[in-house]
Formats: sequence, C-alpha cells, structure tokens
Amino acid sequence: MQHKTEKIRKMFIWVGLLSVIIIGSLPASAFSEVKEQAIIATAAADYSSGAHCVADVDPVGGPRAIKTDLLPTISDIMVAAYENYFYRLERYQANNIAKFDVAAPETPIYQYSVLGDEENANPHALIFLNAEKAYLTRYGSTKAWIINPSAKSEAEFKIGELDLSSYADSDGIPEMDNGVIVNGVLYITLQRLDRDNSYVPSNTAYVALFDTATDTEIDAGVTNEDNVLGIPLPVTNPGAIQYLAADSTIYVQGVGDYGSSWSGRDPEYSGGIVTINPSTYETALLVDDGDDADHPYGNISGMAIVSADKGYFIGYSGWGDNTLYGFSPTTGEVSGVVSDYLTGKSIAGMQSGAYSDKNNMLWVCNQTDAEVVVLKTADDTIDEKVSTNLNPIMVVFTSMDDDDDGDDGDGDGGGDDDDDSTCFIDTVFAGLFD
Repeated sequence: MQHKTEKIRKMFIWVGLLSVIIIGSLPASAFSEVKEQAIIATAAADYSSGAHCVADVDPVGGPRAIKTDLLPTISDIMVAAYENYFYRLERYQANNIAKFDVAAPETPIYQYSVLGDEENANPHALIFLNAEKAYLTRYGSTKAWIINPSAKSEAEFKIGELDLSSYADSDGIPEMDNGVIVNGVLYITLQRLDRDNSYVPSNTAYVALFDTATDTEIDAGVTNEDNVLGIPLPVTNPGAIQYLAADSTIYVQGVGDYGSSWSGRDPEYSGGIVTINPSTYETALLVDDGDDADHPYGNISGMAIVSADKGYFIGYSGWGDNTLYGFSPTTGEVSGVVSDYLTGKSIAGMQSGAYSDKNNMLWVCNQTDAEVVVLKTADDTIDEKVSTNLNPIMVVFTSMDDDDDGDDGDGDGGGDDDDDSTCFIDTVFAGLFD
C-alpha cells in the first residue's frame, strides 16, 4: 500500500513538471495577442493629393499612435485589408493596386495595373475569398477581375474575370461598386447610373451573385424588368454592403440621388437600407430615406452594422452637412442622432459598410476636422479623436501577431522542427511507473 501511495505521489509530481515543460515548449505565438491596426485612406481638402495612415487600434481610451501622410499619391484612393496586408487602390485614370505589409506601410510589395485593354477600369473594391483569391470590382468596365493577392509577378496577378455586361444600361457600363462573400457566394452591387445624363440613378439597381467555387453566375430566380439573373433592389445607387452572421442577413445601403447645383438636379430620395435573405434572396426595405416632402435624414450615404441591435448610417443633408444616426438592424427603427459632435459635419460615406474594430469601437471619418472619431458603440460616447492631417476617406483593419513570425531560419517559415523537450517528455512517460 505504501509503495502504491509513493507511486501516486511521484505521478502527481511528474504531471506537474510535465505541465511546466509543455507550456514552456509551446511557441510564443500560442499566447500572443492579435494586434489590430487601422489603415486610413486620406485626401487633401482640395483633392490635389492623397496618402494613407496607419493607426494603432489600442489602447482603448488612447492615445492611439498614428503615422500620417504615407506614400503620397492622387486623392482618388481606397484601401482594403486581409490579415497583415493592406492594399491601396488608385482609382480613376490611375488604375492600379499596391500591396503593403502593415509592418512596412511605406514600402509596396508590388504595384500592378488593373487596366487591361480598356481605357479606364476605375477599381472600386477588393473582396477577399482567401489569401490567393479575391475579386476586384472595376467601376468603368463590364468585367470584374479575379486576382491572386499573393502573386509574385504581374503575370500571376490576374487569374480570371466575371462578366457583368448583361447589367449594362444604355451607356454600356453597369457601374459595379462593392461586394461581400457569404457562404461561398459573391454578392456584387451594380448601380447602373446614366453616364450620359450626369450619372442619374434612373435605372433599377441590382446585386449579382457568383459561385466562388466555379465563378459562374447564380440565378437568383427573381423576376425583373431587365431579364438578368441578379436581385433587383428597392433602392437606387447602392454603396455599402455588409453581412451580419448574427442574424444571417445582408444589408445594402442606397444613396438615391444627391442632386447638385452643377447638374441642376434636386436630391432624389430613392435610397435607404435594404435587407437580403441569403437563403431565399428576398429583399425588404428596412430604412426608408423618405420622399421629396419628408426626408428627415437626407440621403443615406453610408452604413455600418455592429450587431443585430446596433447599426449606424450617415444622413446627407448637403455638401459638408452630414449627421451620424443610430438604428436597429432588426426593426429598422431609427434611434436618432448619435452624437452632437457628429452633427453637421462632412462625414465620409463608410463605403466598406463596417468600420468597427476588435474593441467594438466605430471609426467615423470626420472630414470637417481632418480626424477619425473613435466612438464607443456600447454607449455612443467618443473614446478619442485621432488626427489624420489630410481628410479621412475610409478605414479598414489589418491583424497580425504581436511577436515575430517564429521563423527558425531553415527556410520553411516554421519554428524549431526538432524540439529537445519532446525527447525529455518521452523519457518521463517511459519511466513514470517504474
């Protein structure tokens, strides 16, 4: 009996030592936190130039470190991100994409043309399936590109096309804008503006669907006046599109028509926020922007869905006169103005549809004061105002481990393949009950 008790005692001692050994032998990445950083596209107030910024998401409460005016370029730019890489899209008449590692945000890994054989492709959004496959909407073309974001050469960059010519209106261009991937299906918004008439949104807008496994178009089975396969929208001029897994719903924001003094057009309130059921493709108008007589928010020019209970949109009352509103993505009820500070400002339009970070903070592009306002979505109070020097256009987020990549120098990108602790652990088990 004493001998058995001694064995049990020894066993607990060895198990304790073994736990220490196993924990000590794990790579540091097993315990590292993911560091998230914000990539902000910016433009000069007179649109003479642009650049990008890189800001830390932490600490909550600030101050958040930021690097501004990185790699100056044209003003017509957008950004996209996937893991620790971000991509800068130079749009009208520039027609290229540059890739960056967030650890070296001023040094492009590559810069490739997206023009092809067309006069102007005007890249608008980059939607990622994975590290080797993404979809590029090209606003000035009938063809979206399928690209390999990890391409090592320009010859390997473009790997396919999606034909959207069936959605073109009388001017020959469908104005593909944004997109999202849900359950292996790519959803692309098509504005179908009339280029020959000051870009009036006089045509039915659609969402086209593609199977990401085969890159073939899916028939949504919805009757429409244009005899196309996509989903007709009950709003015009769609911009942001976002999927919320919590309620299995796709949200699409439509601007309608801003109108302008230069075009001689009054605003048209044919926009709002629409839901799409990804199982049935049914649509419903969740938030209506009103009509000529009653339009309490102005045009709805941007959207960000945080949860099934919390959403935001930008009400556009005129150039430089915008307000951030809150609403329920479940009921569509508008809760009202979010912050007095974000009332009557020039607020950029949340083109991606989601500018919320890992801390549940909403990053709002305030161009009046050349800053990003970091808003606590829990209570809609301002956590910090981060100066961007130039005017912020949009925000995306990268993520990377705080520690290094664990490369052991053997060229395989991994850690130590032959850990001596394994041999010691084997010895412990072999002699545990001797």
